[in-house]
Amino acid sequence: MYEKYHEKGLVVLGVNVADSRKIALDYLKENKVTFPIILDVSPAARKAMDQYLALPDLGADPMTYVIGRDGKIVDGWFGYDSDRTKAAVEKLGL
Repeated sequence: MYEKYHEKGLVVLGVNVADSRKIALDYLKENKVTFPIILDVSPAARKAMDQYLALPDLGADPMTYVIGRDGKIVDGWFGYDSDRTKAAVEKLGL
C-alpha cells in the first residue's frame, strides 16, 4: 500500500523495541517489508513503549502515526487499520 505514495513524498518508518535482530530480520524478510525499521531494544526504548501500553484502552501493536510535513500528527492509533491509514494519508493530500 505504501509504495504508491512513496514517490509523492510519504516516508514509512517502523520501530521495533521488543525483538532480537534475528527475529526482526526474519519477520521482515518473510513479510516482504520494504520500509526501513529502527531496532532499539534498549531499556529506554522499552520504557517508552511500556508507557504507551499502560494507557487505558490501548495496548495493541503496531502503533501507527501519520505525521505531516509540518511535523504535526495527522492521526495516531494502535493496531493495523487499512481504512484509517488510507484516510490519514488522504488528509495529507497524497
